[in-house]
Amino acid sequence: MKRKFIGIGAILAIVCSLLVSGIAFADDPTTVEVTWDGTGVVDGSVNTGDDANATFTSAGNYQVGKFTATDSNNNPYGYNVDTCNFSFETSITGGGVAEFIVNRTDSKESSYGEAGQQSGTYAATTDGDILMQNRSSTNYAAMKDSNYGWHANDHIVIGNATLYELARWVDSGNGDYASLSALGIGGADLDAMSSEADGGKVRLGWGCGCYTNADFTATGSGQFQLQANGNTSTTTAMAPGMTGANSFTFIATWLDSTFTVPDYSTTAQ
Repeated sequence: MKRKFIGIGAILAIVCSLLVSGIAFADDPTTVEVTWDGTGVVDGSVNTGDDANATFTSAGNYQVGKFTATDSNNNPYGYNVDTCNFSFETSITGGGVAEFIVNRTDSKESSYGEAGQQSGTYAATTDGDILMQNRSSTNYAAMKDSNYGWHANDHIVIGNATLYELARWVDSGNGDYASLSALGIGGADLDAMSSEADGGKVRLGWGCGCYTNADFTATGSGQFQLQANGNTSTTTAMAPGMTGANSFTFIATWLDSTFTVPDYSTTAQ
């Protein structure tokens, strides 16, 4: 579900690799950090060996932000899969686009299933403001997005936009998928403190051993969509009595009003 924003040319491109191959022992962590403050486009990608990769984009009339990637080089239990950590935060004023995607590309398959998980966050406005922040970690067992203790609230915030779009998704790479999106005029605030994915399930808006903070509020006019697909089942706090469904789509619209989803947390497996 990678989305693209058309019409803003790349001014600055950053491509980094943290390549640590063939190592069967713990080593010092390797970290890449990118910061920005100004006008234009920051567009980068990082490969942490064969364990994970991340791409990020921040583009706008004025923006301040930071991206970090760390390959821990720790090889826990000798599984030949390092723990990797990624974070992205950007504040854009006057219109633009922000996107942050992390892919888990290695796993202890015999115990935890195949790799191939993805976490994605996206927002774009024709004008107005964007705040986006998320962090994600991968290891031999799973991908976990835990913002507890870092930024527990306001993971996508849109302000005073003539038109905006936002999206948040997790994908197991094995048929289990959950996503939400919104298109609107005005403002929006998405809390997505925790999400997780492994070879057999995804959890959007909850998990990681944290309390659930998964809500959406918007003012103005727009449309909200929550959807999920599972190999065996899907459940969501938006429909607590729903049983027996392996997929669903919920769509809601609002006009010149305030719209709230108090808990969209979803599981697909």
